[in-house]
Amino acid sequence: MPPTEKSLLRRAADAVGLQYIGLILANLIIILVMAAHYEEFLSPFNIEVTLMSFLPEAVMSLGMTLVIITGGIDLSISAVLPLSAIAVGMCMNRGVPWGPAIAVALAFATLIGLINAKLINVLRVHPFIVTMAMMLTLKGFNLAVTDGRTLAGFPDSFQEMGQGYLWDLVPIPMAIFAGLAAITAVFLGHNRFVRQVYSIGGNERAARLSGIRVERMRYFVYGLSSFLAGVAGVIVAAQYGSANNSYGQNAEMKVITSVAVGGASLNGGSGTIASTLLGVLFLAVVNGSFVMTGISTYWQDIVNGGMLLAAVVVGEFAFNRRQR
Repeated sequence: MPPTEKSLLRRAADAVGLQYIGLILANLIIILVMAAHYEEFLSPFNIEVTLMSFLPEAVMSLGMTLVIITGGIDLSISAVLPLSAIAVGMCMNRGVPWGPAIAVALAFATLIGLINAKLINVLRVHPFIVTMAMMLTLKGFNLAVTDGRTLAGFPDSFQEMGQGYLWDLVPIPMAIFAGLAAITAVFLGHNRFVRQVYSIGGNERAARLSGIRVERMRYFVYGLSSFLAGVAGVIVAAQYGSANNSYGQNAEMKVITSVAVGGASLNGGSGTIASTLLGVLFLAVVNGSFVMTGISTYWQDIVNGGMLLAAVVVGEFAFNRRQR
């Protein structure tokens, strides 16, 4: 690995470290305070409900981590999620077995990410513009193909994937997420090709000069981001036994907040899967606390927005420190 790339990785790790420790402490404090006032907060049932309610965003946060590390953003995931749910539902309602139906939905979702990357590479505009345009387009498409109706009547075997348990202990969606998180973490931590995202996010010009094919990496990260949004959509369809264009509303902001709170700088160049998982856990615990205490859910957006703002401020401070 070139010296420049090594230094970028070392500085990124230093910037994430402090926020990583802070997140662990914040999670522990909230959990202990809630457990002290509400005995059922740490009950197996409530823990499962809290984690499962944030599972789609957790799945999508894995791909968003890589996108943000490169210095990009992907707003289209909130529309890809219902798109994949609708795609798998329409296929099954037309007699396609759920296995091939899932494959079609995930292929369709991945294609959206590749189109995003192609437009970013060709038009040379910020990913925010491209993915926002894709999000708006897909939301209109989802509404048009369903005519605003809910698709239902899915096979029980398909719904088992979203509602069943492994060994009567672990929810199947949670097991799927754990597997995806482990694979993503291993590749981001040890695969030379995937770790190039740090060089691109740290200094794209230097990355190009060192021989990294930035355009090819964009296809990979945006394709992965959309693929995982597709996985989240399939899981949601299996959980609810239905598909609707309204699924995934504001999911992109929750996902971005999770990744940012986890320590990934929106300027690019820093972030890990482990820290993102801590960010996801933090938001899940906070939202679960709102539900448990009976505080109006309207305040959740205020808190989530405040956390995102705080994460941006901390990330900007860390970015300026790296630049110096």
